[in-house]
Amino acid sequence: MDFIDFNGIRLDYLLYKHLLEFLSERELEALFELAKRPPSRYYIRVNTSKITPEALLSALSRNIEVRRDEHIGEALWIPVQGPFKVPEVRRRVVAEKRAAESVYMGADLYAPGVLKAPSVKAGDEVNVVSPDGQLVAYGIAEMDGDAMLKTRRGLAVRTLVSVYKAPKLRELDEYRLGYFYDQSYPAMWVGLIARALGASTAIDLNSSPGGKTTHLAQYGIRVIAVDRSRPKVDKIRENAERLGLTSLIDLLEHDSRYLDRDFPRLKAEIALVDPPCTDLGVRPKLGHTVTMIDVETLARYQRQFLSVASRIARYIIYSTCTLTYQENEENITWATRELGLEVLDIDPPRSVHGWGACPLCRRSMPTHFDAPGFFLALLRRR
Repeated sequence: MDFIDFNGIRLDYLLYKHLLEFLSERELEALFELAKRPPSRYYIRVNTSKITPEALLSALSRNIEVRRDEHIGEALWIPVQGPFKVPEVRRRVVAEKRAAESVYMGADLYAPGVLKAPSVKAGDEVNVVSPDGQLVAYGIAEMDGDAMLKTRRGLAVRTLVSVYKAPKLRELDEYRLGYFYDQSYPAMWVGLIARALGASTAIDLNSSPGGKTTHLAQYGIRVIAVDRSRPKVDKIRENAERLGLTSLIDLLEHDSRYLDRDFPRLKAEIALVDPPCTDLGVRPKLGHTVTMIDVETLARYQRQFLSVASRIARYIIYSTCTLTYQENEENITWATRELGLEVLDIDPPRSVHGWGACPLCRRSMPTHFDAPGFFLALLRRR
């Protein structure tokens, strides 16, 4: 199979050619060059059920540089610093891809994210690298490499120098007290749209880790938060408890593709659908391989969630963190044709119109705004 390699982000030739139907070669190159870097703003969402944005801004400003967003009232952001040169040492700890991307931004590495740590002893100077060997950070091992892999818990490497640096917000008292949730800027659009609809009930079909669920709950919307595994549901519960929003969130461990079959009386005014996708909009991205078969398989999977959502709610807010047409606009066009839904006009801040036959859909494009790639559409049952 032939692949086009954008410095570690690999697309098979069919997908590359398909994206060229909507973007020029120069735009595509620029898009995946930006994917290697984080946005210059690291966003958090103020938990307005506990504290005002002004009060949290004042509290955080005593320790870090933080600013209010110009468009979203509950959004604060911290400047991301870098890139920095990372010292190279002899010992290496190989981190799982998502963990490596977090460490790349200055986070510490915890044992569940470790893949290999040969000959590493507690106290060693180490480099953290991605699975394909990209250098992401320098730090100090807090436990032996064998213990990292055996215990699968605890701090594995304390990061001292990373390629980029954002504050370790989860070490702050304000985080422990549930005053904020770290959430990307475009992901907050979902909550804004839900609030604008004036709904009092919602079902989140793909809730974990709970960012969108807790955003709606802090507005006073009662949410049924669904995900298919116990660890995912436990993660939602953990965030809901920290934010003090458990009274407005009902947890359900279930495959939400079968909600209407297994819980026929389950209804809400809004359904959130943020299904698994190819993740091509996530930043920073150290390495990724996507084929056209991946895209087509996931698009069919995503339509199952849309089908169920159309039977349990009048409004559907559909979102993904990817860039492909099939997983986004094509799915929405399919929903209007096969499910009898209509697309409503929305205008979230710093967004562009959707591609092709869905101009009422909205996108966050890193080449237009310094943000992750994201897709959003609002649908209504006729």
